[in-house]
Amino acid sequence: MTIILPFTTATDERNELSTAVRRLLALRHDEHAVRTWMDVPDDYDRDLWTELASGMGVAGMLITEEHGGAGFSAADLAPVFEEAGRALYGGPLLSTVLATLLLQASGDESACRRYLPAIADGILTATVAVAERDTAPPTTNRFADNAIGTRAALRDGEWSITGGKTSVIDGCTAELVLVVARSDAGIGLYALNTAAGHNVRRNPSVTMDLTRKQAELIFADAPVVPIGSASGASAALASALNVGSFLFAAECLGTARSALAQAVDYARSRHQFSRPIGSFQAVKHRLSDMWFALETAAVVLDEAVQGIDRDGEPGVLDTEHALLACVEALSVCAQGNISVHGGIGFTWEHPAHLAYRRARNAQTLFGPLSLHRDRLADLAGLSTPV
Repeated sequence: MTIILPFTTATDERNELSTAVRRLLALRHDEHAVRTWMDVPDDYDRDLWTELASGMGVAGMLITEEHGGAGFSAADLAPVFEEAGRALYGGPLLSTVLATLLLQASGDESACRRYLPAIADGILTATVAVAERDTAPPTTNRFADNAIGTRAALRDGEWSITGGKTSVIDGCTAELVLVVARSDAGIGLYALNTAAGHNVRRNPSVTMDLTRKQAELIFADAPVVPIGSASGASAALASALNVGSFLFAAECLGTARSALAQAVDYARSRHQFSRPIGSFQAVKHRLSDMWFALETAAVVLDEAVQGIDRDGEPGVLDTEHALLACVEALSVCAQGNISVHGGIGFTWEHPAHLAYRRARNAQTLFGPLSLHRDRLADLAGLSTPV
């Protein structure tokens, strides 16, 4: 059974793109493929990425036409992320799109001309390195200026960085890493070419979700190229994270839909006492809770889509609301799927655990949910005055 709750604002083109991506991933990225690439911490299915990035034009959708892209909006790309979430796709989609957003937000025209055409053509993958292990406890904002300890220095006319970054999505495979670092001038953005391999150590991270590759990067006077102004990273990062969070919410919604569909299929096919277990009240209640969380998140995400269609970019309030709703829906559906399956659902070999692990990782990937809740309350004017 396939459960489809389409955006109410979806255009025919978005529906066609969603269908095309779903068919490709169903053909090339089934559960066997997911588990196969999970066991490879420093690589991914490059042929599939080429088909998505250049064959279907996914990598260039948010890139302006003058830089080789299609100039579409985040609302147009959201169906791609939803299908990627449904299939638990582990390629460099999220990381490369985040880097694309950050490059364009930096306002550095030279850097955009240098990197964006190759990204749009699918021949260059990129990622963003912000969070650090030692400077930010898990409960704080890892993307804040005071959490950046990596140093950038100018010596003999050449820039280099020293320090370390953690939770870098696709950090072991990205050819371009955009590093947020601190210099005497402030918080800046720096481009690192990993192909050069100078003074950079990339260590795969063992995380709860093995379908999304992450890494720790260690820099020891690694040569970099500054991007934008020496103190302009904070504003550019905030802009990129706003759009990236919206797309990540769409991805979470796709995974949640897949988990609910698995639970419904099992509730219909599994019989106990000569009846489908879906006819039992306890199972009905669990499925209804999952459906309600999913439907609520879909409505919230649709509000963000409408905002993009109206204003050209997602509003910060809409993004925060969508992120929280979709991560919550994923958590409810992933846990509910395991419960509906009963004993077999608790085994690692069962596919229900893949979505569950993705759900656990989603709760921290863009920072602790408590910070997003506080920010949403502030934006909505719901914070209690001190």
